[in-house]
Amino acid sequence: MKKIIINMIGREKRYAVIDNGELVKLELFPPHQASAVGNIYAGQVTKVLPGMDAAFIDYGAEKNGFLHRDQLPSFQRAKAEGNLNGNVTINQFIRQGEKLLVQVVRDESGNKGARLTGIIELSSDNLVYMHGIDYVGVSKKFSDPAKQEKWRNRALAYKKNDEGIIVRTSMENESEKAMVSAIEGLRADFKAVEQDLRMAKKPGLLRATDTLIEAVKSEIAKDNWGEAVMDDSAGYRQLGKWLESRSSDWQILLHKSPENIFTAYKLQNQIEQAGKKIVWLDHGSYLIIEETEAFTVIDVNTGKFTGKAAKEATLAETNRNAAREISRQLRLRNIGGIILVDFINMKAESDRRSVISILKEETKKDEMRVQIGGFSALGILELTRKKTAPSLSERMTVSCPLCRGSGKTESPETLAFRLERELLEHRQTDSEAVWVEASQSVIDALLGDKKSFQATLEAAIAKKLLYTVVLEGDHPYRIRHFGSIEEIKERQKDSL
Repeated sequence: MKKIIINMIGREKRYAVIDNGELVKLELFPPHQASAVGNIYAGQVTKVLPGMDAAFIDYGAEKNGFLHRDQLPSFQRAKAEGNLNGNVTINQFIRQGEKLLVQVVRDESGNKGARLTGIIELSSDNLVYMHGIDYVGVSKKFSDPAKQEKWRNRALAYKKNDEGIIVRTSMENESEKAMVSAIEGLRADFKAVEQDLRMAKKPGLLRATDTLIEAVKSEIAKDNWGEAVMDDSAGYRQLGKWLESRSSDWQILLHKSPENIFTAYKLQNQIEQAGKKIVWLDHGSYLIIEETEAFTVIDVNTGKFTGKAAKEATLAETNRNAAREISRQLRLRNIGGIILVDFINMKAESDRRSVISILKEETKKDEMRVQIGGFSALGILELTRKKTAPSLSERMTVSCPLCRGSGKTESPETLAFRLERELLEHRQTDSEAVWVEASQSVIDALLGDKKSFQATLEAAIAKKLLYTVVLEGDHPYRIRHFGSIEEIKERQKDSL
């Protein structure tokens, strides 16, 4: 059974999705990191790039957004009318300084600005309405293919030329009247947004759509039954009222205990595990997940797993287990973009096909589009997952100030030798002593075993060396002061 645990108490809102007792998704809503995906803005073109068929758009954020030519309603209209002749560039559809409606489809990430679209989407419980593109889609989750075709024909009959309509699964058993009412309501919403654009004096937000309750509603709408538990009475009433208006078998419960709801459902440990590089599988095998700005690399290792069968069968079984867990981890960690998986080498083509088959089946549960490219000549499986927001790692962590995100720091010996060279540069100054602050490991490397090198160093720099030990990780080392021994000792007392 699907279960959604919603934590609304505290400044950071969050919810977790549990499927068959396993954590498969975690969404965070910190006040300073709210996702902009789905938000609609008044934008202004700041720069047109014909070579990239794209433009940079000021939409009121710190960084300008990126808008491709294909995401412009004017381009889509020309395409539908068959008016794309010769070399078609973005200059034919947009100009610098132009004001336009834009919607965020992918959040800012690292040094990259948000990705934008001019094809505006508005949604209801049963429909997604798109303005600026000629398109009709029907959910593949309909139980009856005949109903799929019926709703496709209905949508085609009611939509206009510059409109797109996606019929959601929840529309399957609704009436035609309900669909017409939903389309008219969304059309009216779009006209109101257009009016807001005309009134806007500068780039900025017009409609904010990404809230926790709205996200939970979308999560519930994906399945006909399940259980939602939340710790906020106002949110409980709001969600309960919404559920009453739907033909759904979802149950909503209020968590009344003072114990944090995530702790009560034993989620905290699983969340901490989702931030670690190593993911343990059954029988001692494990994954190593390394995220970089360009792509993510996943390495599959047998570890202690030897199995009882032949070696090839053991390796294939490990890879199949890994494929299932990788699918879950991609969704849980919200890893997007290019993903390279180094499975354990398999000689049999049938084993490779079985791994790909498992990945295809498991990633059907993922709301993000996953495309599996197959194994490369070097045996690396290549796949991509649509990225609309920063990964869980990007949202929960920052780069280490010491290693600058590399995961490695200079060794105590390297730091000690550098400090020694810096001290030697001051060997001809008149000061009697020098005061150094450093971690214990750097001091030990600098002075040698049992401080055997201290006298040699002091003779070389022509100064008495006085030092203070600081905690590992505070800073590698620091030369605090040159002066007399008495003066430095007084300064050391004052610093305590």
